Amino acid sequence: MALAQATRDKLVSVGTGRVTAALAKHGLGRQSLAGLRPLSPFQDPLVGPAATAIDACTPGAVLAIESSVTSAPLALLTRRKVAGVVSNSPLRNAAEIARAGLPAWQRPSGTPTKPLPVEAGDILFGDRAGLIVIPAGLADQIAEETVEAMAYEEFVAEQVSAGGGVYGLHIPSGEHARRAFAAWRRMKGR
Repeated sequence: MALAQATRDKLVSVGTGRVTAALAKHGLGRQSLAGLRPLSPFQDPLVGPAATAIDACTPGAVLAIESSVTSAPLALLTRRKVAGVVSNSPLRNAAEIARAGLPAWQRPSGTPTKPLPVEAGDILFGDRAGLIVIPAGLADQIAEETVEAMAYEEFVAEQVSAGGGVYGLHIPSGEHARRAFAAWRRMKGR
């Protein structure tokens, strides 16, 4: 399963925090891969469909494994242009992975207590705030909802900055708030 570039761009633009909130609205409140850390705090965001075997990796996929990656498979992953690696164990060849330019997440130490809750095709998304799993088939919808929520947050912030209050705006439940937001979007060309 490929991830559309537009969906990838939307996810990266809003970040894992907002995506986590959108997932919670769908009853998916525990999508964070707790205990895993980025190989580097300066690496690019990691976004792509999970592949749970090296041979299943296609361009843009994220390899999700329980163990480390050695040099030979790393060369294959680089050649296949994967989006990154997520390991439930420490990455023994972290420097080599960093030199390859692959965003990677790892369990920095110790033995994992349970397997990664990731199925092939799920979307893995990691940025400086965290690493989450978006169930396969929901990524487009979640990305769109999150971009919409972010636009509404901008609208409310502008209204408050202009002297308005948040009553009736913070939660877009009333017809007045919906009409005002629609007018704001037209004015902003969104």
